[in-house]
Amino acid sequence: MSPHRVRHSSIMAALEATGENVRVVQQLSRHTKPEIVMRYDDNRKDLQGEMTGVLSGLLGK
Repeated sequence: MSPHRVRHSSIMAALEATGENVRVVQQLSRHTKPEIVMRYDDNRKDLQGEMTGVLSGLLGK
């Protein structure tokens, strides 16, 4: 696991834990622009959608 992957996973987990509070996560991750953190949030939502589709397919629902 690369340092970048750890950082990415941590930011996505922080978004989940803070109820998608981009400003708090921006400060924690030391990103200068909230738009960057919002990209992580978009990626997290896309991943959740993909996983839901995969699990539904496996469960036959």
